[in-house]
Amino acid sequence: MGRILITTDNHGNLKAVKQVLERCKFNPNEDLLINLGDVVDRGIESAELVQFYIDLAEKCLYKPLFIKGNHDNYCHKWLKSGEISMEWLMNGGTATIDSYIRTAYLDSEAHLNFFNEMFDFYIDTKNRGYVHAGFTSPNGLGNDNSETYYWDRSLWELALLSNETNELPEELRIFESHKEIFIGHTPTLNWNETKPMNNYNIWNLDTGAGYGEGKVTILEANSKIFWQSDIIDELNK
Repeated sequence: MGRILITTDNHGNLKAVKQVLERCKFNPNEDLLINLGDVVDRGIESAELVQFYIDLAEKCLYKPLFIKGNHDNYCHKWLKSGEISMEWLMNGGTATIDSYIRTAYLDSEAHLNFFNEMFDFYIDTKNRGYVHAGFTSPNGLGNDNSETYYWDRSLWELALLSNETNELPEELRIFESHKEIFIGHTPTLNWNETKPMNNYNIWNLDTGAGYGEGKVTILEANSKIFWQSDIIDELNK
């Protein structure tokens, strides 16, 4: 296997995803792509982006791993049973519904399977954890319910309070459950930052693609080298 390339919170921005994959020179014969969730919502090409990933997976020697985010969960419920919540509509779901109606992917079995096959989290052979939002168990991933993995922000809040010291306060020992933890969900734009943020062993890769002033990011797990798309608003002009 070549590189482990991580992205998250693409939010229906197909142009940005294509651009950043080109910039990192993604090799479908060597690289493993891990997406930490929120593929859909807010951007205008959510259905098209899902189809792009379905097509990309067929070309890859190592099948990409897709972690489910809270926005993916909304969309999955809709595709599976028709369930639509006002909360979803108010947080970008309308754009996703529009894209599915426009593209006629609404009844696609492949799209439903895409969401069916998403993981709640992933742990690699080096005990690095990959999850959309976070977790609360001091024993690490695999000990909380799915909603926690889609929504938790307490892990990142703790990371922002931590310092790289030999002796962690008791409440921060949660970080020791994994060698490193890669998350999305909480935009770095909240700290006026459009690059990945790292504190202790937590890497936040949500660089705000769900908002016009943000970007899509891909980070390589080992080297921490990263590539970014143009600013979303500029790319979609």
